[in-house]
Amino acid sequence: MSLSTSHEVEAKFRVHPPFEIPDLLDRRTGAAQVEDPVHHELRAVYWDTSDLRLAREGITLRHRNGEGASKDGWHLKLPIREGRVPDASTASREEVHVPGAHDAIPEELHRLVLPWSRTAVLGPVATLRTERTAYLLRDANSQPLVELTDDLVSVVSEGHVAGRFREIEVEDRGGGLAAIEAVGALLRAGGAVGGEFVPKVVRALGPQATADPDPPLPGEVGLDEPAHVAIRDMLRRDVRRLIGLDLAVRREVDDGVHQMRVTVRRLRSLLKTFRPLLDPQWAGSLRRELGWLADSLGAARDHEVLLARLTSQLDTLPPDLIVGPVRARLEQVLGGGLASGQADVVAMLSSERYVVLLERLVDAGWEPLTSPAAERPTSAAIPVLITQAWRDLAGDVKALDDERNDATVWHQVRIEAKRLRYCCEAAAPMFGKPARGLARKAKALQETLGEHHDAVLAAEQLRSIATTRGGGRVAFTLGILHAGQIEAAAAARVDFRREWDEASRRRHRGWLTP
Repeated sequence: MSLSTSHEVEAKFRVHPPFEIPDLLDRRTGAAQVEDPVHHELRAVYWDTSDLRLAREGITLRHRNGEGASKDGWHLKLPIREGRVPDASTASREEVHVPGAHDAIPEELHRLVLPWSRTAVLGPVATLRTERTAYLLRDANSQPLVELTDDLVSVVSEGHVAGRFREIEVEDRGGGLAAIEAVGALLRAGGAVGGEFVPKVVRALGPQATADPDPPLPGEVGLDEPAHVAIRDMLRRDVRRLIGLDLAVRREVDDGVHQMRVTVRRLRSLLKTFRPLLDPQWAGSLRRELGWLADSLGAARDHEVLLARLTSQLDTLPPDLIVGPVRARLEQVLGGGLASGQADVVAMLSSERYVVLLERLVDAGWEPLTSPAAERPTSAAIPVLITQAWRDLAGDVKALDDERNDATVWHQVRIEAKRLRYCCEAAAPMFGKPARGLARKAKALQETLGEHHDAVLAAEQLRSIATTRGGGRVAFTLGILHAGQIEAAAAARVDFRREWDEASRRRHRGWLTP
């Protein structure tokens, strides 16, 4: 099927039936011409789960006809969370359009909404008939500015009109936000009501469509509130981030796999750090499944990082040191692993195991299973567990004195630094600047140890390529690259020692329980 995407920025206004469209040829709008109105009779069937999981996220999935072959078919509208326009009545959305019959959701769209629908079945939830009158505004050079559509919407239920409302939309066609706001000002002056952006189907479906999403947005947690409220808030934040990144991975957005893997590891880390506050069986089961998910995302990411690292270093070598088809060999081995890993990720995202895990994580965001210890105040329960994370890291750093060159020990220190960072970042909304400061120190340690880890893995990969069949032709250059990775690992160890001296100062932990 032919899938197309577009980015729409539009404002919505509620109006009463007698409302009259004002004169749009106003100097404030910049419009020098308004084309003759175009009339459409539209019929749209909206699909959702029975508990309206899409609507509650501001997502709409519909099949519509009445605008012509180029626009009829299936439409998926996804809110753009970042860069949102300041006016509350205006929103930015991405629209995905797929032609097709109304009786079955195209697989491409079903796959994109799966992070929200999960185990629930999608079906028709509302039918809207719209009498639309569209006005296109152009500037003095005949360039389009905005399109104003005046919609009289009928909500159809069991063949009967169950309700009607009128709505005006002003959509950007080249004039930008300034043109939208100027037309909006004229509409408000005439009695139109803005201040909110609500899709038509949400207005048609009523209060259930505006209930909390899955899971709800995190709120503010006071230090005197029970720790289980803080844990719930942390989980909501990361589960929602994971769901958003799921869509990025499905759409092959750059760095999507990496960011999704980071979020999975963050969730696992929180479940470990705060396990005394959680039901042990519940938390342990979730951690195991999150470990499976992290491993599933890991193969593609690891090969991608190694390939970029080694080809980048290869580019810095003088031509006379590149002997044989080195780049081709690296791309053959690591690129093959990358392609295989990406295919595995695609399959994993559609697996029943993954969808069930998503459902369990959403449930955790609603209400995690906690232990009696989670009834203690956040101010008392959370810092003591972050203190323990710090002690675990310090103990592993001490072990480095006896096993300086053991990559396994260095990697364990990296894991503990990452755990400290994640739990401090999770606590930052409650504990503020001190938690953010310690998180930054832990992040610096983690990144330095990440450089060490990548260098060690790259050296091992180079040795493997050089010693396997066909490696002799490129072994000379691979040896040079190998030496570079050994030097990088040694430099990272020196950097870590310097950073640890600073990060381990007592003043960075003054907000924690001694």
